[in-house]
Amino acid sequence: MYKLYTDKKEIFECDISLEGASLKDATARLVVETDNISLLYKGAIGSNGNCQVPIKKLRGILDESTKGTIKLEVIAEDTYFVPWESDFEVETAKSVTVEIKSQSPKIIKETKKPRMVAKVKKPLDEEIIIEDDTPTITETQHAVNLLKILIKEDINMKNISVKKNRLNNIVATYIKENPIEKSKRGKILNNVVKVLAKRK
Repeated sequence: MYKLYTDKKEIFECDISLEGASLKDATARLVVETDNISLLYKGAIGSNGNCQVPIKKLRGILDESTKGTIKLEVIAEDTYFVPWESDFEVETAKSVTVEIKSQSPKIIKETKKPRMVAKVKKPLDEEIIIEDDTPTITETQHAVNLLKILIKEDINMKNISVKKNRLNNIVATYIKENPIEKSKRGKILNNVVKVLAKRK
């Protein structure tokens, strides 16, 4: 069985001798066929009958373990020959095998505050605690905070177009001091506008 590779270029090489026809203008091609796909590779025949067909890497074209037939087609003086045919299988020339010998379990504890506990093996077992005391602000709280600032600055639906520069500065400063995910900003600002519209 002929081997083709997903990760290695290859040159199919053979010697051809023709009786009753000249090799001078003869052409050769290699046909690779599976149930789903047919590939054609053009080759060259030297004056001494040496035939070479370059085959590119098959990664992305044929998967590993794909099987099919491969054949050499020769056309000489308007005559078609199939001097060689075989089954083939696609393999990977380079492979890596990893065997994990052992794995230490990670210890994770949860408390009310976001907290991660990990034991690291050193000469003495020491416990590393990473705490995150930063409180998270909800979308509603962001909207309320922005609304309070706008009311304090006397910005409402009647004068919002006049004070749009001031409004932009307030929102930009607030987002800088209180980072908000881009995906949530639109929803928060919509809520602020809805409440402003209801205020008289």
